Amino acid sequence: MSGQDHDRQPDASSTPDGSGTPSQDSLQDPPASRGQLKGQRAAAARDLKRQAALEAHQRGVVRRAPMTAGLAGAGVVVLVAAAVTAGTLVPPATPEVDGRAAPAALNAVPVRSVCAGPPRLPAGAEEGTDTQFSPVSTSAVSRVTSVLLSDLAGRFPGTSISTLQSAENGESGEGAEPVDLTESQPEEVQQGDPATAGADGVLVRESAVDHLESPGGEAGEATAVTVEPIGGQAMPSDAVSLYSATDGDLAGTDASSCLAPAHEHWLTGMTTTVGSTSILVLSNPSASASTVDLTLYGADGPVEAPGTAGIVLAPGQTRSIVLGGMAPDEEHLAVQVRAQGGAVGATAQQHRLFGITPGGVEVIQPTSNPSRGVVMPGLVVPNRAVTEEIVGQDGYEQAGPALSLAAPTSAATAEITVSGPDGTVELPEGGLVDIGAGSTVRFPLDGLDDGVYTVTVSADAPVAASARGLSGQAGEPVDFSSVSAVDSLGLERLVARPENTTANLVLYSADGGAVEITPVSEDGSLGESRVQELGPESTRALSFEDLAGGEGGVPSGALLETVEGQVYAAVDVRGEQGISAYPVVPQQEQVSGVPVRVGY
Repeated sequence: MSGQDHDRQPDASSTPDGSGTPSQDSLQDPPASRGQLKGQRAAAARDLKRQAALEAHQRGVVRRAPMTAGLAGAGVVVLVAAAVTAGTLVPPATPEVDGRAAPAALNAVPVRSVCAGPPRLPAGAEEGTDTQFSPVSTSAVSRVTSVLLSDLAGRFPGTSISTLQSAENGESGEGAEPVDLTESQPEEVQQGDPATAGADGVLVRESAVDHLESPGGEAGEATAVTVEPIGGQAMPSDAVSLYSATDGDLAGTDASSCLAPAHEHWLTGMTTTVGSTSILVLSNPSASASTVDLTLYGADGPVEAPGTAGIVLAPGQTRSIVLGGMAPDEEHLAVQVRAQGGAVGATAQQHRLFGITPGGVEVIQPTSNPSRGVVMPGLVVPNRAVTEEIVGQDGYEQAGPALSLAAPTSAATAEITVSGPDGTVELPEGGLVDIGAGSTVRFPLDGLDDGVYTVTVSADAPVAASARGLSGQAGEPVDFSSVSAVDSLGLERLVARPENTTANLVLYSADGGAVEITPVSEDGSLGESRVQELGPESTRALSFEDLAGGEGGVPSGALLETVEGQVYAAVDVRGEQGISAYPVVPQQEQVSGVPVRVGY
């Protein structure tokens, strides 16, 4: 049938009653025009294609069903002609499709975290921003402590630690083989169903603790810890690195949590003034190359510097950048790290010299992303008299406890609160500070008695922040701790304690809460649990030694389970050479699928 056939007047053979006289229905609905018929044919063809695609989808077959000439031509025209004869075009029934997002099942993947290498002095830093490190102290010691739990059947996930290679040494990233801490489980155990009990029906849960001396080798490189899944889930695990030295420019103590790589990090509180050295260390533990861009914020606003864009990291590679070469003479520098490709780890190694006297060493870890509410537990300060004596020395004016804030997007007014074991503490300088858009400020935290505190910030625009603690005496070497902002714990979190240190688990809750704490012993057993209540805006510092309840030695870690409210946590560390602190971030989530939306 051609298109011209539709232009003829109806005859007797084409009328419904065969009399040659148009019916009442055909008088009310005139014949469709050529343009209308063309649109009807296209609509009918689309409906047929859609229906074919839906049927193929329901059969689980993804294929194209080509329309034959007869189907696309005569068949469609017959369908349209029949509809026109009836006086109306009846649309096909809309198929029912569930367009809601559903998880597409994927294999559980290993959880990976990056451990910072020991602080080192830069060699050849004056030649550019890329630097090669060389160890200096003759007494420096570094180690990593790893703690993990089994599933309910007593099965431990496979765990290994690998060394990341320095780009400054010309390494491609392919270093030594990983060192196994626990044996890898078969694939069916990793990806199978979670266990609810042991083979005899009895619930079994144990811990595994490992201590590794100089895990990054003689060069002191960063390392990566990999923990495989069990039963399609991530097992609770944690690792922490410790550095200590009694001599040299790098005398001091640092403890750093091994944190998950990410595509965005924020670091605040770096100093690039005379006598201070800050080195940004970027690590790529993934199997994919990564390209990193940096954004720097200083006291006068964003810092424009060459070499901040397109920093390439091969898989398994680290790169060290002297921040003083990019942003010199900054008292409180903030850096945003953004990565494309593989996720990266980011830390800043920092040390100071007050004349020829060592001024402490610390590894600044990422703080929580900018927000209007920021929480920093674990600030340790001496009593106000000691602080005043230290700060009163020539050149030590900026050495007191302080808060570093950055407002990256817009100007902000921030209210600062410091909370101790008995609630909030009044600050001599008040609690309000203004931050210009894209700039940073330093807020002194002088006037506090010795103790452990939580610093909170409430602002009218997103801010990033970290605090700095202090230890030591006037006339002697001092040491600092960097206190990162953290998110609330979540349901369950395992925390490792550095070996041969005195450490406190620091807990805080704004509105009050409770957390159940189970000590993890060196011999692999789990001790008796206790529930710690937290009052509103109060900070509790619990000694790891006290967590054992007088049974056995000092626990190597603790399992935290939130019972009530939102709880924030950190660990403050005391050593013979100084102090340190590291954040307790929420347990890394295990991704078992990605959202997929089915539709047309």
